[in-house]
Amino acid sequence: MSDTEPDISLAGRFLIAMPSMGDTRFDRSVIYMLAHDNDGAMGFTVNRPTDGLTLGEIASNLPASVSETGLRHLPVFVGGPVQPESGFVLHSVEPTGDDTSQPQVAVTQSLDILVQAANGKGPEYMRLVLGYAGWGPGQLENEIQENAWLIIEADVKDVFDANVEGLYKRLIGKLGIDLAMLSQSGGEA
Repeated sequence: MSDTEPDISLAGRFLIAMPSMGDTRFDRSVIYMLAHDNDGAMGFTVNRPTDGLTLGEIASNLPASVSETGLRHLPVFVGGPVQPESGFVLHSVEPTGDDTSQPQVAVTQSLDILVQAANGKGPEYMRLVLGYAGWGPGQLENEIQENAWLIIEADVKDVFDANVEGLYKRLIGKLGIDLAMLSQSGGEA
């Protein structure tokens, strides 16, 4: 095992915020984990739309090939509290050739992905986010030990699910947990 890999990497999984977390920035959040190693972790909240912002409203430097298409109406999501002024494009990466593996999720800040999509050559799925969720070394592991997060394998289609309001509840249900049974506060034994 390398020095930069934790015992279990959470990359490619979802973190689901527990109601008892107490951090309103993550209330009912579903975070897709893009990276996780001994240097920290990075993910993107995928179920928190902004208040109606679209790509055309936040990006003044869009090439005409993008701004003159329906892509300008793509909704923008809150990706997390770190660098909320920075835009990212989460997108699917489809398997190629004989590869029968599941599609993966990648992230970019390049406008090239939007130009490709405008030309009909882009990824099947895209989600625009502002900011990201980040953790320093050991920080996420401590939060997990404090029962702040549930962990579940991520399905690429869930990352880009249009029904963002129902995603949290549906993923909790996949774990076999009744949402009503998750307490807002801890109890005493």
